Amino acid sequence: MTLRTWAAGSLVAAIALPALANENPGLVFNGEATAPDSDRVTYHEHHQVAGACDNGWWQPHRQDVRYQRPDNDRPFATKTLTYEHRLQMPAVDFRQPSFDEQIRITLEGDTVAIDWSMKGEDGGQWTVNAEPGLVIDAGFDHFIRAHWSELTAGEAVGFQFLAPTRGEAYDFVAEPAANAIGDADHSFRIRPAGLIMRLAVDPIRLGYRDDGLLTHYQGLGNIRRNRDENYPVHIRYQADTMPECSLLPSS
Repeated sequence: MTLRTWAAGSLVAAIALPALANENPGLVFNGEATAPDSDRVTYHEHHQVAGACDNGWWQPHRQDVRYQRPDNDRPFATKTLTYEHRLQMPAVDFRQPSFDEQIRITLEGDTVAIDWSMKGEDGGQWTVNAEPGLVIDAGFDHFIRAHWSELTAGEAVGFQFLAPTRGEAYDFVAEPAANAIGDADHSFRIRPAGLIMRLAVDPIRLGYRDDGLLTHYQGLGNIRRNRDENYPVHIRYQADTMPECSLLPSS
């Protein structure tokens, strides 16, 4: 497995989440993943997020993701994220049956437990400390929104990004992107902080609407092309249903 593979797709406020009432599927959005240099569709993502509005701010509780090929309605991979502790640190259950792969990430107090298995690989079980700056999987989206004012003002923000198939967290930086991404209102990128890691792992470029909705993802995805590589993709997102409150905690 290459170093680039673990970074794929495993990209808020570091606060404990309150109990959520009146949950509803208030955020439903879809993504179309294409090859970076063509319009050929590789797969579709379907996201349904249940949560609640608290003090005018959308706070998710559970996110279900289905991955489908363009010519087949049956999902070939699934992911469930539960936001019971910190938005940037969801628990994760990701399954890719065609490779007999499963990644389970759970939070136990101040510890993150990782259990990864894949046919033909040794797999592994690890624990890492749940440091305040740790970001897990799609928690990067909430991390960006939590630091919206800094990033849109041109500042860079550091964090640690979990590499679940390696059982380690690495130093990363979120910062404004030099070039606009498609029709995004705001363009950012996530990159490794260290020089050696930057040579091994390409940045992930992100586009957002003014209201904080993710619209573009450019980089390595979390779907495998083969046992050693993930698909590089440009995913364009569109929302079917938006919550009645703001996605941005500062709004």
